[in-house]
Amino acid sequence: MSKLSKKLFRDIKQNKTQFITIFLMVFLGVFVFAGIHAYMDGMAVSADEYYKNNNLQDIWVQGRAFTTEDFEKIKTISNVKDVERKLTTRGAWDGVDLEINFIESNKISKFYVLDGEGFSKDKNGVWVDYYLAQQKNLKVGDTITIKLEEYETTQKVLGLIETPDHVYVVKDETEIFPDHSKFGYVYLSVNEFPGSNQFNSFMVDIDDTNKLDETKADIENNISSALAVTDRDDSVSYKSYQSEIEEGDTYSGVLTALFLIIAVLSVVTTMNRFVKKQRTQIGTLKALGFKKGKIVAHYVSYGFYVSLIASILGLLAGAFSLGIFFLNMEMEYYEVPVYSIKILPTSYILATAVVLITTFITYLSCRKILKESASEALRIQMPKVKNTKFNITSLPIFRKASVATKWNLRDVFRNKGRSIMAIVGVVGCTMLIVCAFGMLDSMNSYLDWEFEKICNFKYKITLADDYTEEQLNNLTNKYGDNTSQGLGIEIKNGDKKETNTLTVNDALDYLKYTGHKREYIDISSDGVYITEKLANTLHLKVGDEIEWHIFGDSNWYKTKIAGLNRDPQSQSLNMTRDFYESLGLTYRPDSLYTNEDLSNVEKLEGAKTIQDIKELKSGMESMLKTMKTVIVIMIVVAAILGAVIIYNLGILSLSEKQYQFATLKVLGFKGKQIKKIFTMQNTWLTVIGMIAGLPLGFFMTDYIFKMALSVDYDFSAKVKIWSYIYAVVGTLVVSFIVNKRLAKKIDTVDMVTSLKGNE
Repeated sequence: MSKLSKKLFRDIKQNKTQFITIFLMVFLGVFVFAGIHAYMDGMAVSADEYYKNNNLQDIWVQGRAFTTEDFEKIKTISNVKDVERKLTTRGAWDGVDLEINFIESNKISKFYVLDGEGFSKDKNGVWVDYYLAQQKNLKVGDTITIKLEEYETTQKVLGLIETPDHVYVVKDETEIFPDHSKFGYVYLSVNEFPGSNQFNSFMVDIDDTNKLDETKADIENNISSALAVTDRDDSVSYKSYQSEIEEGDTYSGVLTALFLIIAVLSVVTTMNRFVKKQRTQIGTLKALGFKKGKIVAHYVSYGFYVSLIASILGLLAGAFSLGIFFLNMEMEYYEVPVYSIKILPTSYILATAVVLITTFITYLSCRKILKESASEALRIQMPKVKNTKFNITSLPIFRKASVATKWNLRDVFRNKGRSIMAIVGVVGCTMLIVCAFGMLDSMNSYLDWEFEKICNFKYKITLADDYTEEQLNNLTNKYGDNTSQGLGIEIKNGDKKETNTLTVNDALDYLKYTGHKREYIDISSDGVYITEKLANTLHLKVGDEIEWHIFGDSNWYKTKIAGLNRDPQSQSLNMTRDFYESLGLTYRPDSLYTNEDLSNVEKLEGAKTIQDIKELKSGMESMLKTMKTVIVIMIVVAAILGAVIIYNLGILSLSEKQYQFATLKVLGFKGKQIKKIFTMQNTWLTVIGMIAGLPLGFFMTDYIFKMALSVDYDFSAKVKIWSYIYAVVGTLVVSFIVNKRLAKKIDTVDMVTSLKGNE
């Protein structure tokens, strides 16, 4: 080992606190980025492989009763590679709502068989959603009795499966998070269907995805019985999964930027101080004949090796701890059979960039001294102090200030870099705590908005598709006539057509509307209402006309936009029943809302499902449990960040002030008084950092929600006063503990060594 290498290790050991700070800052930045990207990229790559290997359909065609002629016709459409028919309906088994699919082949959206055997049209039995089977302790070979409208069929379980078009499985649009104990899907051969084969959907595989829109238009024009022709981007399963990946991208960008900015500033401050302390050693090396390039390489290696080790460990630890943790947590809600974290080139590029930046900063720190001659470098550099810089302490407001106050003010302005670094570190710590609690506050605010203000009912009855007028009358006579109808529509947006939904509301006291400030508004019957976010996306305003048509109806309608409303969960069109019927359309409700007690009612004639408002909220509440885990992680990271920054800057400050503290001791100041002077400055910088960090924490939370949420959601950050108090208290606690520990080091100051050191 060369002498310079020995010097490298000796210097790092002697200045371990400063180099540990650089290590931790770089490590945390790479750790967060690599961890979030490992799970996010893992989700993306795993799903892409699943979609490709199991041939997820490119186009969904929905109808009521497709004929064989429709099937043959769609095969002949240009760019259609393959097509399969499917009959999808709803049923139940053992208290679980089921999506029941009858198919005749399985080349598109193929089964991934986790246990049992694959699909065969000639097999008698059922293939069951693997996640549902896990919840119900169902095994291959067991039998289940499926209730299908007025039919019941007992089937043997042939396989436990997952399919690529069921990655995200929810009962309906009212649920956000899957509950596999209450809803799942099954597949059977079409030969098992108890009636005539009335297929209601086509799964279409195409050759060229660049011609997707053209192919969809051809299907719409040629298949008159098609009610809706949609692609992957319109699929709830596909879109929801992709939105989760995009959220992770937002988190990683914001958090990584925060940590790396602090890391860079930490490196600048620490290396500048370190190199200045090494001034005479640099001069000695020059005097001994070491070439400039050799000395440069030596000092650059300090930042290079520390950041290299930190980046490698951050990359691995982030991916294999944080990445695996978040991936497993996310996959509780999604059905992808084979998944794993992925470390893509993006993570390696960032880690390399961090090492290069740290190395370059180290070079800049020593470049100025290396330009000096050996004789100049061997002389102790006298501080350049201009009295004009410190006139602040002579202002009238400070004339009666204590010695401690004046001394700290002068020190803060003399050491701007160190002071700025301390403030930035505290800002980052405060921002993270505000963001952690703010995310929880915002989600609770969303729950209140959606389920306390807009959904003003206790129970929602979803009506059966084939209910009779008599059944509807019986229900409305008993539970009230507050109903609504949801329709799939297409909107013209310039030359493009976009899939959306229309709610026809005849339950205005139960399904309410809110305006820009979440205040209640009434909707009139003189036009259509459109949500604010959708209006902004389509560049529309009140008074404009919007053109739309209902799937299955070739008539296009141009209707005036009578007003805007805000909905946190759905960006769509709304209108009253009166306005809907004024267009010549027939109102046929699909939902009924009531405040009657239905807790003991299991089934109603003409009804598909009965949902308690508490049941609708349960999915969101499960997400809050997940979010609390994330909050704990963010608070721990914030505490580490704050402690490391404050401790490092305290050590730097202490090492620079030993001469002053020794002088104060000689002048008769007691240890307790000196400790007070020392902690006073750190307290000031902590308070300044907190004041700046509180609003910045809100803006960071707001940015994350605005950028991470999909186009279907419209709610921003809501941070309660208690969250700010938690952030203040948490930051002060960290500062207090670190300052107390640092203050004890004042007792170890050697007056003789400190006073003689500047001679």
